[in-house]
Amino acid sequence: MQFVLSLVPLAVIIVLLVMKKHMLFAGLVGGVAAMIIGGISFGDLGGAMTKGLGTMFGNVAPILYAAAAAMAGKGGCFKSLVNLCEKLLKGKFAVLAAVLVVVQACATYMAGLSAGNTMVIAPLVFAAIGAVPEVVAGMAIAGAVCFITSPAGAQGVVTAENIGIDVVEFANIMTPFTIVLVLLAAALAFYGVYRRGTMVADRAAKASEGVVEESVSNAKLFVQSIPVIVLLLMVVLGGWVNGLVGSHVIVPAVTVCVVCILIVMCTPLDIEGTCNALIDGSQFILTTMFSVGIFLGFINLMEQIGAFSNIASIASAVPTFIMLPVAMIIGFLIAIPSGAYCAGVLTLILPTMALMGFSPIAMGLIALATGLGTQISPVQINVVALSNGFDKSIMDIVKNNMKYMVGMLVLLIAVSFFFA
Repeated sequence: MQFVLSLVPLAVIIVLLVMKKHMLFAGLVGGVAAMIIGGISFGDLGGAMTKGLGTMFGNVAPILYAAAAAMAGKGGCFKSLVNLCEKLLKGKFAVLAAVLVVVQACATYMAGLSAGNTMVIAPLVFAAIGAVPEVVAGMAIAGAVCFITSPAGAQGVVTAENIGIDVVEFANIMTPFTIVLVLLAAALAFYGVYRRGTMVADRAAKASEGVVEESVSNAKLFVQSIPVIVLLLMVVLGGWVNGLVGSHVIVPAVTVCVVCILIVMCTPLDIEGTCNALIDGSQFILTTMFSVGIFLGFINLMEQIGAFSNIASIASAVPTFIMLPVAMIIGFLIAIPSGAYCAGVLTLILPTMALMGFSPIAMGLIALATGLGTQISPVQINVVALSNGFDKSIMDIVKNNMKYMVGMLVLLIAVSFFFA
């Protein structure tokens, strides 16, 4: 009976979200249900809320990168780079989409986190191509796969610890899966743009502004693109450079300062305008992270009544031949309401899974399934980053990603029968 009761708050939240009720209202109702079922005090509620907000605001890199990207957009850097790419690629935006998904994957793999990279890359993709559903999903898949299997990420460390091997060994074991899934994500983005075309009404916008891009030289476009190119390179290669010199030289604060200087030098924005653009650029991400942090606080109450560990234990009660697929589905489902910090989700479920005798590859597949589940979680910071970069609501991103993440999960489950 207690097992069933522990799942009631999660069921309430999911039902309300499906009914398109506000995320915070769904969290509140589910949180109150958890408090009643678990006898949780108001003091514990306060602690859960503080923890939720701390999780969201504990990583400042996405905030800084989002502000920097918005500032670069205000300076016309993305527009210039898109126009330059259009001239050089002669309309081959499907290739550009696939390349940027691979860039997203490489940056995430090196950093161990995807949201910060998404904050920089998504606005570029949006400016060039628009919110093509397959491109949005491709970026989400590439980010999820690479932050799970990266030796630099907390997710890889947690998974390796539960397997009982070194994180580098875990990353090496999962390398074939990483490569194949990233290539599939890039192919999905390519196909989406090839089939749909771009979803940007740029010609109408240019006409309304009285701007004729064809008259602007490639050299001028390149100069105005320098700030965003440097921003992208510092985000993608920062981890590699830091490892090469043996010191944290390229950090988010340094990156933002460098980009600010370049915007003043390379764009029409003066110092005053650049500073204001940086501040204005932080408003959306800060507001969104605040609301998501409150929702995550309510989700933390579910953890206190044992909901997630109870769900994870279901895998041990099924026949052996479907134990791994069931474990993958459980990881995927748990990540949907609680996927703000994937390493935290893995910490909740992998210790139980490790007792079932899964192989290292099988444990890696469970972690990958969990990572995919986070990409349809309204509290996942990378989903927030996609929302910001593609100018969509969080729930729009969740709905967009749903069928693609489920499709990738089905593919992984089919593969899992060879490693059960």
